This record gives sequence, C-alpha cells and structure tokens, in this order.
Amino acid sequence: MTKETKKKTNTKKQTNTKKTKSNKTAQKSKTTKSTKTKKELNEELKKLKKENEYLKDTLLRARADLDNFKKRTEREVSRIIENANADLIKKILPIIDNLERSLDPEHTKSTNGELYKGIELIYKNLLTTLEEEGLEPMQSIGEPFEVEFHDAIMQVKKEGIESDIVLEEHQKGYFLNGKVLRHAKVVVSK
Repeated sequence: MTKETKKKTNTKKQTNTKKTKSNKTAQKSKTTKSTKTKKELNEELKKLKKENEYLKDTLLRARADLDNFKKRTEREVSRIIENANADLIKKILPIIDNLERSLDPEHTKSTNGELYKGIELIYKNLLTTLEEEGLEPMQSIGEPFEVEFHDAIMQVKKEGIESDIVLEEHQKGYFLNGKVLRHAKVVVSK
C-alpha cells in the first residue's frame, strides 16, 4: 500500500469512527430524551395522583358537610315544630290558673255541685289536650328550690324543714316538650 492509500484508508476509518461516535452520541441523546420524558411522565403521574387524592378527600368532606347540614336542619325544623304552639299555650295558662282557683275546695263549698263538676270536666279536658301537645305541670311543693324552675316570691322560716325547700306554690310552673315554659312562683323555706 502506498502512503496515499494508507492515508485514504485511515481517513475513511476516522470518518467511520466519527460517524459511529456521532451515531452513538445521537442514540445516547435519544435515550436521555426518552428517560427525561419517562421521568416527566412519572412526576406528572404523581402530581395527578396527589390531585386525585385531594379531590376525593374534598368530595368526602363535602358529602359529610352536606349530611351534617341535613341532620342539623332536621333537628331545627323538629325544634321549631315542637315549640310552634308555645306562645298559644302561654296565653292559655292563665285560663288554667283561673279554672284551678275555681276548683279550689274553699271556693266551691257555697257553690252548686253541678257547676263545680262542669268546671272540673272542662279543666281536665283542657289539661289533657295540652298534655298531648307536650305540656307538663311541674311538681314543686316539697322539692328543693331550683332557679332553673322556680321564682321565689317569698322566704319563710319554718321549723323542722331544711332551707331552700318549696313550701307553697302560688302559680304552677310548666314544661313544654321538656323545656321550662313558665317558672313556678313559690314560697321557699329559710
């Protein structure tokens, strides 16, 4: 081989080597691009999974809030219905008080027995009707005085009785659906 042929062969080899190297570099570059794309896809997938979990959590919380709202609304409506007649019943209570006074044995001794029976029947019917609507009379006499249920109009010292015991009831107290509708006006021991 002549020098020129050797040079041409070497040049061809070098060119081929360069081409091979550039092909390998291109392949590495493509592989790197593919790897970056996979990494990016994995990160995007992670982000989407996080967002999906967040949205699921938000949906569950919204459902729970809605359920709580429904329950609270049902309770409020029920409470409103229970207490809807409270004002009417408060207006009727003085009538009951007057009927009770008219049935007091001291007042009925001199009156006609038939009239007494008629008033008693009206009183019992009215009280039964109101009890069906949730009205309940308080039992105060002999019970300890409680600010939540009683209004003390007087204190009296009585021997043999502890202090803060209800001795007399001047006006009966009432509950409506378990809540105090009217406090009892009472005389309490000192």
